[in-house]
Amino acid sequence: MIPKLISTFLLVSITFIFLILFSFNILEAYSVNEISQKNNTTKNFDNLVTEYLNWWVNVPIEEDPQELENPCVIHNTDSVIFLHDPFEMGTITNTCTIPQEYLFFPFYIGWCDNGNQGYYGIKSYKKLLECALDANRGIVTMTAHLDDKKIVDVLIDNTDVNNLKVRYNNSLDSYYKEIGPTDFFDLTLTNKTQFTNYEKPDDFASSPAKYKGVGYCFCGFIDKDKISPGNHQLTYYTKIEGSGGLDKTKGWDHESKITYILTVK
Repeated sequence: MIPKLISTFLLVSITFIFLILFSFNILEAYSVNEISQKNNTTKNFDNLVTEYLNWWVNVPIEEDPQELENPCVIHNTDSVIFLHDPFEMGTITNTCTIPQEYLFFPFYIGWCDNGNQGYYGIKSYKKLLECALDANRGIVTMTAHLDDKKIVDVLIDNTDVNNLKVRYNNSLDSYYKEIGPTDFFDLTLTNKTQFTNYEKPDDFASSPAKYKGVGYCFCGFIDKDKISPGNHQLTYYTKIEGSGGLDKTKGWDHESKITYILTVK
């Protein structure tokens, strides 16, 4: 009788321990999945691209870095600071005092929305995607230096937008990001915009108009821990060749070098 009771006790104990361990593993797995979802970098960076475009598309002429003698063109979202688009900007130096935050900037950012000429009112994601991809066409050379240290060094062959080829990527850590194509996002246009490729500018002449867009970005991202309080210099360079694009005579070919001389508080 006693051996039988001992056997029963041991069986119950082992079963109980197994159930505890099994339950712990389930909870641990749930916790990991929850963290993974919260730190979904693809989603976060997609959001940065859409926020960036909603800012940049509405930068007025009086804030255009090409029009300013001593530019400091930034947009502070309270957690990330956006630096300006280099597209066809040539060589520009910005001098800024900023808080210690993350820095986000494009080397080459393309988008298309259903307010654009030839795409007005289009609801097809596929058609806007094709347009957005075309806006990033070309052989793209991208470099960035932070305090004389090369942090991005990438060459991409995107002449065939459906078969992007990375010729090389010698970037450090995670400074370089290929982001997108995004899902549909809301792009709000105001009468401050400098962009003239809109089918019906009367849509936003007196009040903002909202369009559906798709974006795609070869971007740079700097963790705020990499820019401690003090003086820093960031330079990002883009060269685009052989783009062709929708403009068959020239495409998007250009060369730009943007420098930010930063005092970080």
